[in-house]
Amino acid sequence: MILSYFNIVRKNIQDAVPKAIMFFLVNRSKDQIQSELVKTLYRDDLFEELLRENEDIAFKRKACIDLLAILRKAISIVNEIRDIDAFRL
Repeated sequence: MILSYFNIVRKNIQDAVPKAIMFFLVNRSKDQIQSELVKTLYRDDLFEELLRENEDIAFKRKACIDLLAILRKAISIVNEIRDIDAFRL
């Protein structure tokens, strides 16, 4: 009975060791790397560059806005025609 208990405890410790290594080494390393990256990115001189919109995306956004205006005008024309046809009936 003691041998079985010892084997269970040994198995639990074997399972706990990788979890402890992960917690203490990997998570701390991750936090330190993230802190270093944040310090590097949050420099005042980089804000303008980081927030600048890509030219391709700006062009696509403008094209979508123009298309939306055209579609809204088309809907307005279709509604006018529909209202005129409904009035004639």
